[in-house]
Amino acid sequence: MPGVNCMPAQGHPYEAVLIQLYRAHFEDLRRYLAHKLNCPEAGRDAAQDVFLRLLVRPAPDAIANPRGFLFRSARNLAIDCLRAAAGRPVLVAIDEHGDELADACADPARIAEARQRLRALAEGIEILPARCREVFFRHRFEGQTQAEIAAELAISTQMVEKHLARALLHLRRRWPG
Repeated sequence: MPGVNCMPAQGHPYEAVLIQLYRAHFEDLRRYLAHKLNCPEAGRDAAQDVFLRLLVRPAPDAIANPRGFLFRSARNLAIDCLRAAAGRPVLVAIDEHGDELADACADPARIAEARQRLRALAEGIEILPARCREVFFRHRFEGQTQAEIAAELAISTQMVEKHLARALLHLRRRWPG
């Protein structure tokens, strides 16, 4: 790939080369692995594993085709993941068997109450200010840290904390019961 020198040179450590490769190819590698593994989350994890494996192994003398090397490593990792998954039991979503499962606690009153609480929560999230809602979603549903959110949104971590506190206080006030 033009602009990526994969030959570790004096004063240019292998880690710097991996950083260049990561920046240049991570998204393509992630998409490739998500397709191979049929799961976006597994694709992201596997792409990170490819770079982690490269980081902990001894630096090679040279890599003639860095993109090809990465994708060959990714292909091998995908094969390993699929083989490991083949030995695991298949998990089926409970929604597919909802009619067959009996729940002694699922009386109509409890279901109605749970739906009401969920509706209140969803409405509360919807009326949050846009930035506050975005910070809340990134933190609670995407699992991002406050520092990651701050960096991506170009705001301070203290502002992220304020948005989260505001969202939580707002939702707590709207929560029935």
